[in-house]
Amino acid sequence: MEILIFGVILVALMVFVSTKIKKSAASAFEREIIDAEDFTLVKPVGFISPINENSKFVFEAYTKEFGKNDADELRQMWTNLIVSPVSDFETVIESIEKNDGKILSKKILEDTISGQKICLIESKKVEKNVVVRVFRKIIESSKNRKIYHLQISILDAYREEYTDRLNEMLESFAVK
Repeated sequence: MEILIFGVILVALMVFVSTKIKKSAASAFEREIIDAEDFTLVKPVGFISPINENSKFVFEAYTKEFGKNDADELRQMWTNLIVSPVSDFETVIESIEKNDGKILSKKILEDTISGQKICLIESKKVEKNVVVRVFRKIIESSKNRKIYHLQISILDAYREEYTDRLNEMLESFAVK
């Protein structure tokens, strides 16, 4: 009889723990506002941001879904943010133009009130025999004396599916 009672308690405990783990895992893919010391950004629903203290990125996130066929080793969409000390803004942009495949669009804005230069670049390149669209938002902050480089990559086959989340991420990314 004691074994039966112990078994029922153990099963109930396992169900409780399993439910907590599932809820925690599901919440990792929910929309989240990242409010760091010097920038803000929205991580859209469906993305996970791994905690990796050895990462070269200040922020990174990706979908749990991978591409299909030739793209089965690549996530459908992934993003990262690099922050570096101020160098020449134009040199950074020229380097991207040289090394980032075909540039589809480029727009440079200057916000004199906040002392920021912003560059939006869309490019198209082939990675592991798969077409990838790359969207970049580069912000030079004279106040912080840093360049913030947000890069969002999407497998071309999934671009329409992720357009809203891409726009949300690009529009929400701002330097304080």
